Amino acid sequence: MRVAIDAGHGPDTPGKRTPDDSMREFHFNSVVARYIRDELQQYDGVETLFTHADDGSRDVPLKERTDKANGWKADVFVSIHANAYGNTWNDANGIETFVYTSRPAAAVKLADAVQCALVRATGRRDRGGKAGDLHVLRETNMTAILVECGFMTNREEAELLKSDTYRRKCATAIVQAIAEVYDLKKIGAAPSGTPIAGQAQATVEQAQEWARQKRAAQSFIDVAPIYWRVGTELGIRPEVGYAQAAKETGFGRFGGVLSRDFHNWCGLKTTQGGSNTDPAAHARFPSDELGVRAHLQHLALYAGVVVKGVIVDPRHFPSVLGTAKTVESLGGKWAPTADYGKAITELLAGLLAIKVSTPPVDKSVEKVNIQINGVRIPAQGYLRNGVSVLPIRSVSEALGVTPEWDPQTKQVSVNGKDLTETNESGVAYAPARELAAALDLQVEWDGTSKTVKFMTM
Repeated sequence: MRVAIDAGHGPDTPGKRTPDDSMREFHFNSVVARYIRDELQQYDGVETLFTHADDGSRDVPLKERTDKANGWKADVFVSIHANAYGNTWNDANGIETFVYTSRPAAAVKLADAVQCALVRATGRRDRGGKAGDLHVLRETNMTAILVECGFMTNREEAELLKSDTYRRKCATAIVQAIAEVYDLKKIGAAPSGTPIAGQAQATVEQAQEWARQKRAAQSFIDVAPIYWRVGTELGIRPEVGYAQAAKETGFGRFGGVLSRDFHNWCGLKTTQGGSNTDPAAHARFPSDELGVRAHLQHLALYAGVVVKGVIVDPRHFPSVLGTAKTVESLGGKWAPTADYGKAITELLAGLLAIKVSTPPVDKSVEKVNIQINGVRIPAQGYLRNGVSVLPIRSVSEALGVTPEWDPQTKQVSVNGKDLTETNESGVAYAPARELAAALDLQVEWDGTSKTVKFMTM
């Protein structure tokens, strides 16, 4: 955004001074202009331009000022002034803000915001918004306002206009109004809304219980651990991706243009794209592992998180990087509807509100870490009476193996081998040595760090 700042007049312009010549109007205008410039430069994406001669060497003609702003293609023009009523001391007082006589809607909106902010900050009389056939308002091609910050011909206000404290108050109020109207964000400020990037704020057990309460498809419940594992790896909140997947797939029931065999949990399209109603325009993935990874890589792209390693997201376009760092801002970007992000935050709120009981453990139970080929995975197991029991799906999928579930016998198997399974809060666990045998791994126990170490043979 480009803001042209205009300090009205020059130090030697006739008549533009207090009656006792203790202050020239330019002395107020130019200092406030500098403060406005300095504060605006703290905002992301804002550029500023002075249309006046900051050193006061000359009173730049009005046409030169407006030509300069127009040629620079400014988005906003703000002209700073101190008012006067005649050339002798009198009681005229207060603040007023001008727009052109046609009262352009954008200018009126900005002028109203500036006027309110100035009156609130200074406590001076509110003279309201005005319209005038002034050159800098008439000949500018952008939203333009002219601000009168107090009367030089009023003894009380003249003293304020000389004060650095008052000048800073005026500058800050004007900048705050501009930032409010144009939704400017300070450089480095955290975006308002629900962040996509970050650590998980819910557990996989919460997510699966939420899915069960929503009568989700079993495949949707089963895919949750992949979201937590891959989300942790990428630095993306897994519960955000999982809530979005719930919206996109109807909690895994699908029924739209996509079907379960796409392994596409977020409606990702192919590189070429196409119609929303064309199945061929949508990406197919060979497994849930890759489908979830593509989904979270695409979310990471929007959130401005640089993804390392192999990119499986077919639409990982650099132009998208960092364009939607919050869930709310996905509306109009990920999907065309403005309330798309709001719908996801509502689902997310339900997930975060779920309470799950702590797995039934006794005093002999301790958590254990899991390491595969020297790399620790996010999941943890439990040490029960000297036996390490580990989450079956998390360990198996870390090695690219999908566990099998027989709903008739309620038996979990890996690579065709049945496991001695226990179920806690919807997560299936099995002894470490059984998992190692089923996955053809060597296994060691490190008692010092309480870590089960698997190695491929």
